[in-house]
Amino acid sequence: MELRTLNYFRTVADEGNITNAANVLHVTQPTLSRQIAQLEAELGQPLFVRGHGGVELTERGTILYRYACDILDLASKAEADVGAPGTSVNGVVHIGAGETKAMGLLGRAMRAVRQTYPGISFDVRDGTTAELMELLVKGFLDVLLECDLQPHENLNCMQLPVSDVWGAIVREDSPLAKLDVVTRQDLEGQAVMLSSQGLGRKFGTWAGDSLPRMDVVATYELPLNCKFLVEEDCGALITYGGLVDDWPRGGLCFRELAPKLEARHGLLWRKTLTTPQTQVFLDELRRVCAG
Repeated sequence: MELRTLNYFRTVADEGNITNAANVLHVTQPTLSRQIAQLEAELGQPLFVRGHGGVELTERGTILYRYACDILDLASKAEADVGAPGTSVNGVVHIGAGETKAMGLLGRAMRAVRQTYPGISFDVRDGTTAELMELLVKGFLDVLLECDLQPHENLNCMQLPVSDVWGAIVREDSPLAKLDVVTRQDLEGQAVMLSSQGLGRKFGTWAGDSLPRMDVVATYELPLNCKFLVEEDCGALITYGGLVDDWPRGGLCFRELAPKLEARHGLLWRKTLTTPQTQVFLDELRRVCAG
């Protein structure tokens, strides 16, 4: 199974049409159809369902598509990292990050790096810690900004000098908005939206026996969309302060949890030789954190 064949397969899946995919790949339609047929014969499985309007992935085709995307993306990253000229530092630093104000520190380092090394650019991917950790371990990410830093014996770690405070984002006409702080007892019987990660980690511990008495109307992975649900009076959004409560449209307010619940963050990277551009970024981030 060659990279070229996997690229053909992925392009057909993305386009949903053999003719369109052939135009994108600059090959003839018969050539592309033959390559896909040979791949299906090699695997012994149909990968597409053919119809008058185009093609759709089969169940096995969907599995292969996920592998093909990973393989092709990793091959492209390897080619870019290994093939970078040795006389200058350039290339892409791949960063994974949850939503946190700590990104401001990384932004300062990124700006400083670009001033000295204009050939370096950054690819920032948002997601949950579990999703991003998998990408880091597989090599798709160079560094990971982990929210609520956990111990990792097999990874390098730089703790960042910044933390986020948990609280409730509510409408200004909510009863919770009248409080100075929000306790676990205040949230009992209240409609709330909780982090799917936080339920099993710090917030779940903080809430204790009160958690089953909260009316969990929704869980989320990243909080931005839930901000609009708060505006529609769906409930209180439990998240870090300063992420969505200072939205220009206003009408919302943030109330800290009591007792106070904080999350400290850190940067993680693999214990292997880093790319030159990643090392430049890490060095600059250390300077930013020290200053």
